[in-house]
Amino acid sequence: MKKQDTINEHKARINEVLFHIHKYLSNKLLIEDLAKVSSYSPFHFQRIFKDITKRSVIDYIKEIRLQWAANLLIFNPNRTITNIAFTCGFSSSSTFSSEFKRYYNTTPNSWRSGEYKNHKPKNYEQTQVEIDFSKIVIKQIPSVKIAYMRHQGYDKTIKEMWNKFLFTLEDEYGITNHRMMAFHHNNPNITKLEDFRYKACIDLEDVNIQAKGDIGICALDAGLFATMRFEGICEDILTLYKKLYHEWLPNSQYEALNSSAHIYYYKNNYLNDEDKFDIEFRIPIRYQT
Repeated sequence: MKKQDTINEHKARINEVLFHIHKYLSNKLLIEDLAKVSSYSPFHFQRIFKDITKRSVIDYIKEIRLQWAANLLIFNPNRTITNIAFTCGFSSSSTFSSEFKRYYNTTPNSWRSGEYKNHKPKNYEQTQVEIDFSKIVIKQIPSVKIAYMRHQGYDKTIKEMWNKFLFTLEDEYGITNHRMMAFHHNNPNITKLEDFRYKACIDLEDVNIQAKGDIGICALDAGLFATMRFEGICEDILTLYKKLYHEWLPNSQYEALNSSAHIYYYKNNYLNDEDKFDIEFRIPIRYQT
């Protein structure tokens, strides 16, 4: 096998593992089981995973669990800290509290009480745009099979990634018609933008292709979503995220799930010189219980 083919095979298999981790974040995630998902031995799996993600498997899982727990403490004020700890895959509330304090330098309770406001990344600037919550529509969205490409960092390099993604889809698979989406895996209000995880996607509709290299394949699960149609420029999406998650959601009859918000593009700002978008922002939710 050629070197590039080997690299592509590694990326495709680790993509499968990353999808599994994010989907089953609440579950016990063992190295041996994740290695089986990748079809590598545990030793080779851990080595390849770190080569691609620049983090060990254990550190990666712990990091995304803590980041999502930090979100749920803000978004779901009616949930207990213990409930959030178990929801995010921690074995006990005491383990969660100690890990949380080590990562964020504060306790979960202090974070929920407002300490998170002091954790805003230095490179994050909120734009001044009006968000009309009356335009939020709650609706069921069916399952969709998607092709995707991952990216780290929320900056202009996303434009380069989109161009590479669409070129690869056409060059490798002959796909030219694109219903475009994107996943925002992090909260920009508490995550450094250089660490922000973004995933460009297209709806595959009836097209059947195999994962290869940077191109992964997965399904967007059906479910209940809070949606809003919105137009603006790139930075406005960060403001929209904050307004919906930090202001609307905690005061609604709904709560956030262990899955990320995503965007449906009617107009993709990364593919036009005006840097303007027309999107539907979608938050996976459920009714409070």
